[in-house]
Amino acid sequence: MARSDTLRTDLARLRSAEADLRKDLARYEGEAAKARAAAAKKRGDAARTRSESTRRSALRAAEAEEKKLVAAEKKVAEIKGKIAANAKSQAEKQRSLMSAESSERQALDREEDRRRRKEKDHAREIARLSRPTVRHMIVQPPKPEPLRVLYMTANPEAVERAYTEPDGTIVRENTWLRTEAEVRSVQRALRGSKYRDLVEVSHRPAATPNDLLDGINDVRPHVVHFSGHGGAGSLVFDNGSVDEPEGRDLTFDLLAKILSATTSPPSLLVLNACDTLDGADVLLPAVPVVVAMADTIADNAASVFATRFYAAIASAQSVGVALQQARVAMEIAALDHADLPEHLARDDVDIDSLILVTPQVGS
Repeated sequence: MARSDTLRTDLARLRSAEADLRKDLARYEGEAAKARAAAAKKRGDAARTRSESTRRSALRAAEAEEKKLVAAEKKVAEIKGKIAANAKSQAEKQRSLMSAESSERQALDREEDRRRRKEKDHAREIARLSRPTVRHMIVQPPKPEPLRVLYMTANPEAVERAYTEPDGTIVRENTWLRTEAEVRSVQRALRGSKYRDLVEVSHRPAATPNDLLDGINDVRPHVVHFSGHGGAGSLVFDNGSVDEPEGRDLTFDLLAKILSATTSPPSLLVLNACDTLDGADVLLPAVPVVVAMADTIADNAASVFATRFYAAIASAQSVGVALQQARVAMEIAALDHADLPEHLARDDVDIDSLILVTPQVGS
């Protein structure tokens, strides 16, 4: 049975009960009126008689009728309360009935829609089966491989700077490299580049030499980048300790061995660290192009260099043009170190024609 049918049955029962209650109400109201009139008559008789015994008898009869009146009025009040509760129940059932009828109509409409869709689908299937089968294969052009950059940063120790005040006091300050801010700036520049979807940067903060090995295996990078401290033919990596962090030197000779220990060596090595150009030629057997710094480079200059260099790379510019743009950006920023970024390359490599990001035809 549908819910609307159940609600209609409940409403019919409530209306029948209301009719019975109204019959009872009329009966008890009649009894109350009769008792009221009888009590009034008996009290009138008691007031008019001169016989004491007759007066007492009339008063007793009046009190008896008044008791009947009280009982009848109590019944009237109870029945009126039941009628009010019945009316409230009827109103609630009526609202529920309207909601149920609406839901059932919607269900019927949905069922009708499903039936019609099924008929249409069946008709389309019949039409499809009656047509000859012709299959077309669309061959998608291969998507260009994204440029994978393994971005290593290490800053295990602060750089101490000492200077003398006019009064002769020697002041020593410790400065930490802002390598994480550099990475954030590079990633922001890449998001705004034309071919940003063709460059993937895998950042390894507080990098250890083993992180470099793991990154070469996991990322298979085309570009390996290091930002941190360098000099004297080595880079300063992290020791990986939380409690006692300190630098761990990685010589260029050992770095070349690490970069060579893979079936897919990188095409470019970027050393964004101080004094890394001197001695970097030992790296060329492992990687065809090395970009390094010819002297000590300031933190903000290193960040501007990296940001503009990778923005150009992600715009499908050559490595040579990216290096030129990075230097120009450093000059625009009024930095003194625009001449520090240099490159070393194998004899058979022209960095002005070496483009690392190749967009898909038509993109």
